[in-house]
Formats: sequence, structure tokens, C-alpha cells
Amino acid sequence: MTSPTARERRRFIFDDYSLEEVPTTERYGLYNLFLTLSASFGAIAVLFAGGVLGGGLNFVDSTIAVLTGGTTALAIIGALSGAIGAYSGLSTYVGWRFPFGRVGGKVLGLALITITTGIGWFAVESWFFGVVMSEIFPHNPFFSVWAAALWGGALMILSTYIGYKALSFLSYLILPQHVWLIAVGLLLAVSLHGGWGAVLTATPKSHMTLAQAITDTVGLYIAGSLIAPDITRFAKRAKDAVTAWTLHMYVFYPFLILGAVAIVLLTGNVIITEDMLKLGMGIGVLLIIVLGQWIINTVNLYSGSLSFTNAIPMRRDYASIIVGVIGTLLAAYWGYTAGASLTPFEGFISLLGSLLPAAGGSVFAEFYIVRRYFDGIKDPYQRFKLEPGKEYPEINLVGILSFAAGAVAGFFVPGIAAINAILVAFTMHIVLAYVFKRANIRYEIGKYAYRGGVVK
Repeated sequence: MTSPTARERRRFIFDDYSLEEVPTTERYGLYNLFLTLSASFGAIAVLFAGGVLGGGLNFVDSTIAVLTGGTTALAIIGALSGAIGAYSGLSTYVGWRFPFGRVGGKVLGLALITITTGIGWFAVESWFFGVVMSEIFPHNPFFSVWAAALWGGALMILSTYIGYKALSFLSYLILPQHVWLIAVGLLLAVSLHGGWGAVLTATPKSHMTLAQAITDTVGLYIAGSLIAPDITRFAKRAKDAVTAWTLHMYVFYPFLILGAVAIVLLTGNVIITEDMLKLGMGIGVLLIIVLGQWIINTVNLYSGSLSFTNAIPMRRDYASIIVGVIGTLLAAYWGYTAGASLTPFEGFISLLGSLLPAAGGSVFAEFYIVRRYFDGIKDPYQRFKLEPGKEYPEINLVGILSFAAGAVAGFFVPGIAAINAILVAFTMHIVLAYVFKRANIRYEIGKYAYRGGVVK
């Protein structure tokens, strides 16, 4: 791929190559990827998940659930997904054009990411940011729930507007302070509550099965694992993307979640931030919440803006403003009404989000099996390659049908829903592609000529 001219780079500075391959001159190495992935996907949500585990399992069982169950499954899924992003240089949703077709990829991306993550969870997290700020600074109009949701959402929109460079910068700032704060909290809890032996002998207040713990740890991170290409498309090499994600899952993720488990077991309160406040870490908790929410919601909106741009072609930075403003206004409305229940809305976006693993199974099958063995494309850099002037399908029936089968399995087959959905969609995609090709049945409908990814 040829290097972009100075003029082209200026055009892309905020669009972040939303509809085309990231050029090699704009790629980053292993260290940058590790920090960005870890800070983007591993902040406050992981701490609260550790609190839930510590409330239902002892430390040994929690370690088993995290390391041998959830972490291993997520490391594999994220590595496979991240490698696709690095090989193709495409965002998750542009890459979906291959297994689902352009129209199929647009519809699925809009429903599963723009609505759920870009608008839905961005609104929920912005609202939660407002709630926390109002609790820390009560009786101050600037920090009321609706006001804090507004200016907090605006800050997150600004970060997303800038793009990957802002995520990278925030990661260098946020990741070290998370590690330091959890380490301090853990050492304080251990020193004040009986030492390391007390961690191993502490019993939780309630009961959770090991299977449920593994299911929860997988569910916590499955979305991040499957949209990893939004970040790893900036990797210089696929090896860097795989290594960065694997290190993140086996080093940073266990440290955060098991550190939270230990603190909860020692203090007896499953709300990890409350535990840290009781340990005298007031400023530390504030930093975790503010900076953690900031980067997590920036990633939510970043992925949502990429999906929105794929569905409705426009510059990604403009898309981030549109999607972010909608989410911020929702958050401010909830804060202003002070009592409106988010439960129905959270249930709706959780329902849509639970369909994402089925899409991931179809993507894996198309890239690693169908393109490699059925179509004979041995070079992984060419399997999801969009070339200007070349025609591609509008709809891929194999992908749509396999996605539907995976979604049904995720809802109705006993076990870990996300894993069931991925495996069924993966298997069905391979079987259907093989049968249709052998029977010479056309399963790609409609054609469009790719014109390049520049959006003015």
C-alpha cells in the first residue's frame, strides 16, 4: 500500500480512516497497543466485576474462574479478532462487509454497535458519571447529575472527535494510575485486615457457582474482544495485536479483577469504590471513576462513530458529534428527571448487545476458513481487502443465516451464551458456504463498486 500524501493525511487527521485501510505510516507498535487496549477495556467495569466475584466466591475459586475460564476464552477470541483488524487495517464494521455484505454489515453494525454502544451505553455511562460527581460534590449545581452528564459527555465527545491519537494519549495517562491505585488499595486492605493469609481464608457473603463466574467474566469482556479491530487496525503487525491483547488479558486484566476480589473479601462490601473510600483513598477513587469513565465512554463513542460512518457515509469526527450529542442528551434527561428508571433501556441494549458474539463467529469463519481454504486466499493481508473499482456483494446470505443461527443458540442453548453463539455461527457459516459453493448456489446478492473510503 502506497503512503498517503500530506494533503491526504490532513483530510484523514480526524476521520481516522473510518472507511478504508489504515496506511502503514499511521500504524503503532506493541507498547502503544498494549497500553491503549488495556486502558480502553480494563478500567472501572473490571473493578466492579471483581467486586461481584468477591461477593460470591473465595479467592482461589475466583482465580480459577478468571484465569482458566474467562481469561483464556477471551484471550483467544480477542487475539483472533485483533489479528483480523491488523491484517485488514479496517474497522470492525467495514470488515463485516465480507461475511455479511455491505447492506448486511451496515444494518448489523448500526443495530449492534451504534445503538447499543455508541448511543446506549454512552448515555448510561455519562449518566453514571453525573451520579458519581453529584455524590462527591453534593449541593453544587455544576456537579448535579444532569449538568455533570452534559459537560462530562462533552469531554468524552471531544476525545472521540480527535480519534485514536486521543485514545492513545489518555492510555498513557490512565493505565499507570489505575495500576498504582489498585496496588495501593490492595496493600492497605491487606495491612488493615489480617495480611495475605486472610485473603486466602476469607469467605464471601453469598454464593456463586464457578460456572456462573466464568460466564460473567466472559460476558463482561466479550464485546470488547469482538470490536478489538477498531483499535488493532492501527497495529504495525498482526503479531503485535495478538501479543498486546494476550498480555492485556493475562497480566493487566487479572491484576485488576483479582485485586478487587481480594479487597472485597477483606472488607466485606461488594461495592469496590466504597471499600476504597473506607480505606482512605478519596482522591484515588475520584481519579479511578473520572478517568476510567472518560476513556471507557470515549471508546464506546469511538466504536459507535465508526459503525455510524459505515452505515451512513460521513466523516467519522462528524459522526462522533451526532451520536455523542444524542447519548449525552439522553443522559442529561435521565439526570434531570431524577427517578426515571434505566432498567428497561439497559435491558433493551443488553438484548441487542447479546447478539454481537453471533456476528463474531461468522466473521471468524469467513476470514480464517472460507477465504483461506474455500477461496484459496492464503495471504491474510488480502482476505479482507477492499480495492477501489472492484465489485463486492451487497448481501451475503451465508453470513446472515449463520448469524441468525448463532443468535438463536446464544439465547436458548444451555451454557455460556456468548461462546455458544460464536461456535454455532462459526460452524454454520462454514457448512453453509461449503454446501452453497459445492451446489453452485449463488448466495451473494447485489453488487456495488468500492469507490475508496474518503468521506469529505
